[in-house]
Amino acid sequence: MNLEHAVQTVTKRGFTERQARLLVLVARHSGVCVMRQYSTFAGIVFGQKTRKLFAKLVRLGFVSTYDCAHNRGRVYHVRHRAIYEAIGEPDSRLRRPPAVPRALERLMLLDAILENPEAIWMSSSAEKVDYLSSGGIPLDDAPHMVIRQGDQRQVRYFPDRLPIGVHPSGHVVFVYLHADPLRDEFRDFLQRHAPLLERLAAWTIRIVVPELIP
Repeated sequence: MNLEHAVQTVTKRGFTERQARLLVLVARHSGVCVMRQYSTFAGIVFGQKTRKLFAKLVRLGFVSTYDCAHNRGRVYHVRHRAIYEAIGEPDSRLRRPPAVPRALERLMLLDAILENPEAIWMSSSAEKVDYLSSGGIPLDDAPHMVIRQGDQRQVRYFPDRLPIGVHPSGHVVFVYLHADPLRDEFRDFLQRHAPLLERLAAWTIRIVVPELIP
């Protein structure tokens, strides 16, 4: 995906480049956001500019809104097909409105991304595979799952579908969503990624633990 082309495509819909970059980021990684995340992304104080942007998004039908449980704030779901067409994913699963618990998980993933604004973030399996190829890392070292249906065998690379960021220095950040504390899935995540981690010079695993809703 050509990120700059996607951003410029969205600006033609009447948004500034900074606003377009936020919309592209959300469409690629979370599908949802809250107003404070735009302020963080833009490096501005939360106030009238942020409120004006989200009021515009609602008015033009680019987002739908719903309130989270227990007054946690209003969630904005980026749903407009034009945004997803701009990133080359018109039928993205993120266009479907998530349930509140899933929305909270995605918001926390977006927070993790916003904490590393200098990194280039990859979302799709194809992007991640291309990154390995450009670094001379064998595809066999990529995390993968083998799916068998009768005599057919299909390999899915990067099956966790979690964002991976690469800093200009080459340091790689893996985001892991620890969604279910009752299941030991982090061990499986590490085992899948171990061959790749051994190939990298510097890396960090950022563990995100969603807040439980009683």
